Amino acid sequence: MKFHNRFLFLLIIVFCSNYSSATETLEWAFGHVPPYIYMEEDGQPYGIHAEIIKNILKHAGIKYKPVSVPNRRARKMVNDGVIPFAMGPLVALDNPEDFHISHIIVAKIDLRAYWIGDKKTVTNPIDLNGESVVVITSFDYSGLRTYLDDPVNKVKIAVEVENHKRALSALSRGRATYMLGYRQPVDLMQLEMNVQNLNSHPMLQTYNHLFINKSVKDSRKIMDKLEQAYSELYLHSGD
Repeated sequence: MKFHNRFLFLLIIVFCSNYSSATETLEWAFGHVPPYIYMEEDGQPYGIHAEIIKNILKHAGIKYKPVSVPNRRARKMVNDGVIPFAMGPLVALDNPEDFHISHIIVAKIDLRAYWIGDKKTVTNPIDLNGESVVVITSFDYSGLRTYLDDPVNKVKIAVEVENHKRALSALSRGRATYMLGYRQPVDLMQLEMNVQNLNSHPMLQTYNHLFINKSVKDSRKIMDKLEQAYSELYLHSGD
C-alpha cells in the first residue's frame, strides 16, 4: 500500500517568481508541521527543517521574508506555479519536469510506530488493523491518517493529543497499544520522560529535496547557489 507524503511538502515554501538577485527579497511561506516547522508568537518559523532552510538562505546571501500559509493549499500552489520554490518529497510534484530538483537530499523524516514492552511488531499500516492507536491531532501522517480513519480497517483511534509528549504519556499509561510519531521528537521526549521498554519500527521514510519552478528567472543559478550553500554548511563542515 502506497501513501503519498503530502504534509511534508508543507515544510518549506518560498514565493520567488521574480527573484533574480541577492538584493531582492524572497517571501518564504510556510505551513504548520511541528516539530519540523511551525510558527511562534513572533510570527517567525522555527523547527528542525526551518533552521536548515534559514541557514541555507543566509549562507547563499538570499534575503527572505517568512509568511505563514494554509497547509491544505500549499501543494496545489506549488504545482500551479504560484509558489515556485519548495522543499519536500518528490512525490509532491505533479510534473517534475517543470522544476529544477536538487541532487542533494536536504532532510529526512522518519515516521515510526511505537509500543511498550512485548507487542506485535508493526511494519506497515495493515498491522494496525484491529488495534488501538494514539495519534497527534494536527498530523496527516503523510496520508496515513486517511487509512486510520477508514472504518473498513477497524483501527481504533483511542487518544488524540496535541504533541509528542502527550502522545508518549498516553502510550506509557496504557491508553492504547500503539502510537504514531516522528523519531526525532520522540527520542527527545523518551529521554526527558524516562520511558522504559519503548520499541519502534519505521512506517514511512521520506527524503526531501529542494525544487524550484523553471519559470523563475535565473532558476538554475538560484538552485546552484542553494545547493552549494547546503554542501558547504552540512556536507563539508568537518564534523
